[in-house]
Amino acid sequence: MGIFFFSSLLFSSLFSSGFRLTEQSLNGTALSSAYIAGAYGADSTYYNPANMGWDDNNKHELEINATMIYIPAFDFVTEGRDKGMTLDCSGGLGFLFCNQVQGQFGGGAAEVEGKGNKTLQPVPKIFYKTRSYNLFGIKTNFGLSFTTPSGLAMDWDGEGGGFLDDVMIMMLELNPVVSFKLSDHFSFAVGIRGLYSSGEFNNTLYVPITYQTSQAGATINAKGTTKVTQSSNAAASGLGYNFALTIRPFTKSDFRIAVTYRTNIHMDMKGSLSATSYIDMGKMASGTIGMDADLTLSADLPPILNIGFMKSFGRLATEFVIEKTYYGSADIFEFSYSNQKFTKNVTGSIMGIDTSSYINPAEMLGAADYSAVAYGNGWKDAMAYRLGLTFNYSPKLKLMGSFAYDKTPAPQGQFGIPDANAYVFGAGLRYQIWNGKGDVGIAYNIALKDNSKSFVQSKDGMGQLQLLTMGAKYRF
Repeated sequence: MGIFFFSSLLFSSLFSSGFRLTEQSLNGTALSSAYIAGAYGADSTYYNPANMGWDDNNKHELEINATMIYIPAFDFVTEGRDKGMTLDCSGGLGFLFCNQVQGQFGGGAAEVEGKGNKTLQPVPKIFYKTRSYNLFGIKTNFGLSFTTPSGLAMDWDGEGGGFLDDVMIMMLELNPVVSFKLSDHFSFAVGIRGLYSSGEFNNTLYVPITYQTSQAGATINAKGTTKVTQSSNAAASGLGYNFALTIRPFTKSDFRIAVTYRTNIHMDMKGSLSATSYIDMGKMASGTIGMDADLTLSADLPPILNIGFMKSFGRLATEFVIEKTYYGSADIFEFSYSNQKFTKNVTGSIMGIDTSSYINPAEMLGAADYSAVAYGNGWKDAMAYRLGLTFNYSPKLKLMGSFAYDKTPAPQGQFGIPDANAYVFGAGLRYQIWNGKGDVGIAYNIALKDNSKSFVQSKDGMGQLQLLTMGAKYRF
């Protein structure tokens, strides 16, 4: 029963704006990813590889960054999802039998509390850009980026937090690229994206179920929720592509327009699932049903389009970026499992009849309504709007600041991955060392999430995702 929950949680965590980390470098963190048309240096290999040949210096560049992800602890309330089980009975041995079968069993409070424990996790990033080469009369650069587009370990407590009890998500991307600068007005680039993702989950949820069985000539209808605890893991790799172009339309102006596009990546994740479903049907049946199975999950990581506009005003460079992520057209969740092995530990007896023997594990697990916990239901394309400012304070010191509005693809107010529209602020600096052969820097970014319409209502105000990135660059 935990299969759909596992798959949904993993990929929605990768997709949602709170977990898909667009800020992949020091500059990206400081500028809230308003860093497309104005991208330069080694990390342009990730943000806009078409810009690799636009630098004034003709050097190899290596940049190493480290980002600390921080999500503060918070308390919250949410709707109780333990609805218990209601049994209706008709026919069979008549009133006496049905009178002992039917009724309401279990169930929890209408509202429950939970706690999201603090998340603190470091993630590394590496960027490399070659000097320019002349290939067939075309200025050509090669580059490589190693990034972590998603990666979190989460630990939520309490009855309300059981669905994110112990979660680890990791995603790594290796992206070699090549750029061609055809003139002082136009360049383009292509790249191959190789991704590896894995996840491990231990959590609890309540799955709606409608189940019918016949016993002693009676028809019994059961409706409610069943508690499921599960441990699961899966991993996969996938390939995609990225394309970029930069246009400088005016000779006497540094105004640039840039477009980047990341293609859809399909992934077939393989892993295993161990789930336990708790049965509470009063005297008729109580206990557990377990299932171990091989898990296969097919899903898409959707395309992403960025359009950036950059213009300098004296020592101040400004950039505005529009981003669209095509969640609405992605095939997010397609799962299957095989080699199921069931274990049944259910007891029950009414009027001397072993009523628990009529409980069929495969039928009961199949009666669960997985669509009720389908995290991808109603997802739509998401837009983000980003504004970044870079001020050249001196020949050695750059100061950066930014703001972004990042819309969530997830519908609000229904059970799913807890996400909301984000208001993002960033700041940072870079300082040259070793006579321009290197520089160091630091950047900070905070996303404030308005959860007023979310199914998870924080007691501590807006949700937060904070990033602290430190980095060093070397030119040779």
